[in-house]
Formats: sequence, structure tokens, C-alpha cells
Amino acid sequence: MEFLNFTMLVREEVEKRTGECYKVRLDDVRKNNGVVLRGITVTQDDSNISPTIYLNSYYEEYIKGRATLINVVNDVMDTYHRNKVNQSVDMRYFLNYESVRQKIIYKLVNTEKNKELLEDIPHIEFLDLSIVFQCLVTQEDFGRASILIHNVHLKLWDVSVEILYQAAKENTQQLQGYEIKGMTEVLQEIMCAEDSENFTEDNERSSFSGSVPMYVLSNKSRVDGAACMLYPNLIQDFAEAIQSSFYIIPSSIHELLLLPTRHLEESQEIKSMIREINDTQVSAEEILSYSLYLYDKEERRILKI
Repeated sequence: MEFLNFTMLVREEVEKRTGECYKVRLDDVRKNNGVVLRGITVTQDDSNISPTIYLNSYYEEYIKGRATLINVVNDVMDTYHRNKVNQSVDMRYFLNYESVRQKIIYKLVNTEKNKELLEDIPHIEFLDLSIVFQCLVTQEDFGRASILIHNVHLKLWDVSVEILYQAAKENTQQLQGYEIKGMTEVLQEIMCAEDSENFTEDNERSSFSGSVPMYVLSNKSRVDGAACMLYPNLIQDFAEAIQSSFYIIPSSIHELLLLPTRHLEESQEIKSMIREINDTQVSAEEILSYSLYLYDKEERRILKI
């Protein structure tokens, strides 16, 4: 069965289960790096928001024989009921810049992979990346979401990209925060979570004791955390703390790896590692870059090498 036919059948089955008080839609959603996913939304008459449930991975399971159409529909309905919001959100505040100014944050995307998207959104180029902007939407009943800011919003608000950037520079670190952890600590957390019964801290500490010091940088939510490399003073403060310039390895759009240069001078080896990880371990929409960056402690700036 073709993917388009599969999604239409899923929608028909969902419509049968929800009834006339619901609207069921299929939409193609452009994600990061030009990835387009097909999503289904179920909206009640008295609500203007709904979670988008992407059907691409369901289709892969279906064609591999790991799931039937009924299995897929059951899971879609279960996901909807677990995440639905039984109210509408008043979006009138979004018409006024002063109402949203303190909620504007930035994130980083790959410039080359997002050419088409960047034509429609305000952005600032940064090395081979682009700084783009979003507005946080916080609602008690459904947590935190974000709205990507487009050129049309700037026209509506009558503000420039520079003004948007200044607001985001003030807000992002305050609202998103940051975490820098040693790679040993991160690996210990993973191992402890996966095998809590057999994990002993002393054993794991000794097994990593000979490792090259490496650090993981992200924000508190670990979503779009690569933007932490833009935080004023954070990168320089880290360089002063370790008394070294350091490589910035783009693990994904969500996190960065920091590696002091005094421990490893072979940048070509790191570039090969970045390519292998991007090609085999990172989903297409979460790739940040194939480049390697260096923070020069003396020059106090980030370089692409």
C-alpha cells in the first residue's frame, strides 16, 4: 500500500471512532533540515489546539509487517487521548509584540539544509548555521510548546530582526538555562538508568578514569540545546574554567560536545567522527552540522575549522 493511501485509511478509521464533534485532518509538516512528515490531528469543536501525531514511522512498521492498520489506529487514538487538551488557547496576545517579547527565544539550524525555510523566516547567519526565533507558549494544562516566528510576524509587529535577536539574547538563557556535564557523568546516568540493579558508581568511575575529558552542553530541557553556544559569556567562562581553547562538536540540534584542545589536536579525526555519527546515529531532522568548531580562548571567538 502506498503511503498516501495508508494515511487516508488511518484518517477514515479515526473519523469513525471520534464522531461528528471532531475534526480530523492530515497535513504535511515541514520539520528541520527540510524533512517533511505527514501528521494527523484530531480537534474537538470547543478546542483550537491538538497534538500532531506523525504517521511516517507507523507506515514503516506497517509495511514491515510489524503492525496492522487496526494496531496503528489504536495507537493513534491512545496517543491522542493521552495528550489532548480540553480547551482553547486565546492567541490574540500574539498580535502584539510587547505581549510576546519576553517569550521570544532563539535556536540554531543548518543554513544549507534549511534554505527553503529560511526564505520565510527571520534569521541571522552564524558560521554555517542560522539563528532562528520562536515564541514559547506556556499553558498550565499542556505544558510548554513553541511557535516558529515567520516574516509575516515581523511585519505584523513592525520590528526588525535585530530587535528580535536582542530580545532572544536576553530571554533564552533565562528561560532555557544550561547544563554542562562531564561525559563520564552522562554515561553513568545512562548506564544507571538502563541497568540500575547491576550499576555500581565506583566500578563505573574507574572504567572511565582514563578517558579524555569531554563535556556535554545543552539546556535544561535538552531540546534545541545547541543554541547554548550563543549564550553571552558562557563559552568564555568555560574556557577560563578549563584553562584551554576547545573544540565544539555538534552532536545534534539538542546538544554539543566540548573537547579541550590540549588533549586532542587531530581535528580531521574528529570531523570523521562527526560525519559517521550524523550518518548512522542522528535522525535527519536533528542533524545540526557536519562541521567542527573551535572556541579560541585568546581571540574569544568561535571558528569553523
